[in-house]
Amino acid sequence: MVAALSITAGGVWQSAADEDQRQERSDKAAAYKGRSGAALRIDGVSTDLVAHWSSDRDKVVIELRSYLDKNARYLRLDAGGESASSKRQDGWYPKAPEIAVPVSDPLADVTVRVAVGGKTWKDGAHADSRTVRLSPTGAVYDAETGDRLPSDL
Repeated sequence: MVAALSITAGGVWQSAADEDQRQERSDKAAAYKGRSGAALRIDGVSTDLVAHWSSDRDKVVIELRSYLDKNARYLRLDAGGESASSKRQDGWYPKAPEIAVPVSDPLADVTVRVAVGGKTWKDGAHADSRTVRLSPTGAVYDAETGDRLPSDL
């Protein structure tokens, strides 16, 4: 009798958890924007991290822009096994690195490591970095603390 009650209670609890997941996914689908971005300041460099989900929702294109920040020496992105970097050469500002990452779930967040070398960065040196989670709903989170970051939307 006790075993039957515990099995029934476990089934009810699992059903409630499944319903919560379905509701959360439905809410996320309703909030889908297909774009996310945040302004980040790393190693004294102002950058914009921007992600665009493709119209068929099978990939996300991520770009790190420093525009004409005079302190920018090095920019790097790493996500989903892809990476891209750019460094200042011949007095020219680093170009915005960009990567395209395939996604199997268009509603899932994408985690990106952003590395930036500022004014004192030298070629071959370690650059300061930050790990960020980008959501297709427009929300952006610090992946290490879970804190929500200001979105650029």
